[in-house]
Amino acid sequence: MEVNALKYTVLVIEDNLGDFVLIQDYLEEHQPTPIILRATTFAEAADVLEKTSHKVDAILLDLSLPDKSGENLIEEILVRSKDIPVIVLTGYSDEKFAVKSLSLGIADYILKDELTAVNIHKSIISVSYTHLRAHETSLHL
Repeated sequence: MEVNALKYTVLVIEDNLGDFVLIQDYLEEHQPTPIILRATTFAEAADVLEKTSHKVDAILLDLSLPDKSGENLIEEILVRSKDIPVIVLTGYSDEKFAVKSLSLGIADYILKDELTAVNIHKSIISVSYTHLRAHETSLHL
C-alpha cells in the first residue's frame, strides 16, 4: 500500500482509549509519521487548541465526551477550532443529527462502525484540500 507524502497533524478528541488506539493505527497506516495530538475531554481539547505550537490540519471529534456532548460540543469546538476542519466520529447513526451537524459547520461525519484507514485518510485529505481551496479563494476576492 502506498503511503501518502503529505504529512499532517491531527487532533483526536476521544475519551475511549481503545477507539483512540484504533484511530491512531488507521492514521499511521497511510502516513508513516503523522503528528497525533490527543484530548480526552472538551476542556483538554480547548487547552490544546489554545496552546499547541503545531499547525493542526484536522480535528477528529468524538461526540460523547465526559464534560460535553452532542450539538453543544460541536458548537464549542467549532468556536475554538477557528478554521481547522472538524470531522465528527460517532457511534450513533442518527441521520437527522448528521445533517444538523453538517449545517453547524463540521467538515465530515463518519460512523465509527464504518471507520477504516482508507475512509479516515480520505476524509482528512478531502477536508484539508477543500479548506485550502476555500482559503485561497478568499485571498483572491
